[in-house]
Amino acid sequence: MNITKIILISLLIFSSCQSNLNKRSTDINSEKITWSSSDEFPSVQSCNELIQSELIKECFKNFLSDEILKNLNLSKVLIDKPVNDTVNITLLVDNKGNISIIDKIIPEKIIDAIPNFNLLLINSIDSLPIVLPGTKTSLGINVNSKFQLPIILKSQ
Repeated sequence: MNITKIILISLLIFSSCQSNLNKRSTDINSEKITWSSSDEFPSVQSCNELIQSELIKECFKNFLSDEILKNLNLSKVLIDKPVNDTVNITLLVDNKGNISIIDKIIPEKIIDAIPNFNLLLINSIDSLPIVLPGTKTSLGINVNSKFQLPIILKSQ
């Protein structure tokens, strides 16, 4: 009877020690995944010619904004009232360079003025070219990257 209690207590102590070891290794792994200044943001070939990472990031965001607005092709859309508002989208560039929408905030004014704007936006994002994914240089692997992009719509 006493041996059974000792074995049970030993198992409990061993399993609690084991769970602490597992938590410790998780913490160490998550530290490896933090972004550092030597890591590379998603980009396109024309932006990669720049040297500073902040300039590359801005160039990439400008490229995406321009491509999205070009793909939206709102020149054929007729609206009754002038529109001057911002659509905020959260994009994911996966580790293969594909771009998709994670979240979007479309103001009611834009939806009222352009009822099919949501569909136009989705089609515009789907038409984007494959880009160079972000790279975790310390591990030498491509990674998923998420960021927000404002799209300003102005009509006359």
